[in-house]
Amino acid sequence: MTRTARILLAASFLALFPLGLLGPIYAIFVKDIGGDVLEAGASFAIFSILSGIFIFLLGRWKFFQKHLNTFVVIGYSLLTVGQLGYLWVDSTLKLFIIQAILGIAGGILEPSWDGLYSANLTAEKAAHVWSNWAGGRDLIGGIGALVGGVIVAAYSFTALFIVMAIFNVTAVSVSLNLLKDRTKVSGLNK
Repeated sequence: MTRTARILLAASFLALFPLGLLGPIYAIFVKDIGGDVLEAGASFAIFSILSGIFIFLLGRWKFFQKHLNTFVVIGYSLLTVGQLGYLWVDSTLKLFIIQAILGIAGGILEPSWDGLYSANLTAEKAAHVWSNWAGGRDLIGGIGALVGGVIVAAYSFTALFIVMAIFNVTAVSVSLNLLKDRTKVSGLNK
């Protein structure tokens, strides 16, 4: 596995853990700020639609394809800003704004991360390297779901959001190492 692939995995796992922390109890958070089932669904729709739009647009932009390393860092940075924004949320309108930021972050991060990770695979090890990501994603998400429930039950959503921010700041810090090694996207830069 290349150095770039290891950096991508480490940053990904650090960013996926906070998503696991919140994921299963997200609807409870929405209810706590005065939202209902419809607003929980709408907030997820905002995230998903914006993410999908950005994924489609960025995947076709040549500048994006030549600077995947940079866009991975931008994606993780914006993800951190969005998740820190949960500390500010006290209404569904603010939640919708945060979900929009997170949707844009996901729309930047997913195609840049996938493109860079794919560029760092060899054909004979592709299944192994992708299984490292998929298996790690599921393990991290499951552990995060359990830990998130414990944190909120013992403390609060505020404490949870602070823990999420710490992991995301660390993911950004790890991803910054990608900027030192731009040659790893050479196959995509032609």
